[in-house]
Amino acid sequence: MKKKCIDSIILHCSDSEFGDADLIDQWHRERGWSGCGYHFVITNGVIQAHEKYLPFNDGLVQVGRDINKTGAHCKGHNTGSIGICLIGRHGFTAKQLYEALPELLRMLMFDHEISLDQVHGHFEFSRKKSCPNISKEIIRKIAEYSV
Repeated sequence: MKKKCIDSIILHCSDSEFGDADLIDQWHRERGWSGCGYHFVITNGVIQAHEKYLPFNDGLVQVGRDINKTGAHCKGHNTGSIGICLIGRHGFTAKQLYEALPELLRMLMFDHEISLDQVHGHFEFSRKKSCPNISKEIIRKIAEYSV
């Protein structure tokens, strides 16, 4: 099978304090989508609402949508991009930001020959979004760390 042409990575947040790929899949299906719109989800240690933080559930990289299928994560920019969702709203765990995300970016950037300037936050494509609630400078530093 021919590999899908991928030229960018777009970072998102779940805008929830809990969740995982299965829960996002459920939310997206409830909206009438075919399933999870993100290719990858990085958990924060709280999977269900009102549960306690569990360290072994923090920083898990889960597959959402198959990477060979077009995502449903950034209107007008789904084709050719990989969507990564960090579970959280305005804050993320150290395991998410400094372990799981850089490792995932390193792999994806290498595998798909994606440059630093092709790693974006969702907010760069929509004036109505602040997602993933991480500044462009921090996104670039995490991406640089990944190279």
